[in-house]
Amino acid sequence: MLPITICADTHGQFRDVRCILSTCGNPSSQTYLFLGDYVDRGSQGIETVTMLMCFKIKYPTRVYMLRGNHEDANTTLIYGFYDECTTRFPNDEGELLWHIFMMVFNMMPLSAIVGDRVLCMHGGISPHLNDITMLENIPRPSIVPPYGLMCDTLWSDPDDRYPGWALSARGISFTFSSKIIKEFCETNNIDLIVRGHQLTADMFKGGYKYFAGGRLVTIFSAPNYLNMKNDSCVLHISRKFKCHFTIFRPTSSGPVEMQNDKDGETQATPID
Repeated sequence: MLPITICADTHGQFRDVRCILSTCGNPSSQTYLFLGDYVDRGSQGIETVTMLMCFKIKYPTRVYMLRGNHEDANTTLIYGFYDECTTRFPNDEGELLWHIFMMVFNMMPLSAIVGDRVLCMHGGISPHLNDITMLENIPRPSIVPPYGLMCDTLWSDPDDRYPGWALSARGISFTFSSKIIKEFCETNNIDLIVRGHQLTADMFKGGYKYFAGGRLVTIFSAPNYLNMKNDSCVLHISRKFKCHFTIFRPTSSGPVEMQNDKDGETQATPID
């Protein structure tokens, strides 16, 4: 599975997903892991998730797709994907298309382990998760429940403002502290947890944020999300488990050009 490129939330930003693939390599020769949230908020969720699913079919050992909290019927009813389907495909076609996507989403895996050392998921860990083997036993197909292990895997967040576990301000799931992450990684022989799900203010430059002394990293792969002019990134892990990022600067026109900054991170900046 190594080397691998890991992408997080793309939220219907089809053009930016194409930019990721053209910059980082075609799935015919480059392995990708997507952490979910392909739809909602952006205007081209249909194209985004359909393209990635086509790549998954054509290159099943090169493209891996996890489920995010937005790959859910209730969430897509609120945040745009249902409306996208029914508006672009009127009458009963859009409704049927949306139902088909929901059937696929309910079958998607929730986590992946890269090289036995890197745990990847959309949201985070759970107070119900004692052993990572429990993730393999979450039944599929499944509708996302309002609480429990599956819910937390999609919805939980890191937060050191509160010790241990705390109720999330999202109104669903929990937050977890650095201490919780370090203990979990040591117990389960995990070196790094990679997750998406968040774009915090301190991620606007770079598109990523480390937590718990580098045992967890949050990445976000939708630049200029909701016109917030944020950077985005993808994470590359080499065969020797070396990590570096490709950073995409927000742009409204044209492709990107690769550059290397002083810290060795690969950057992408707009071509004028």
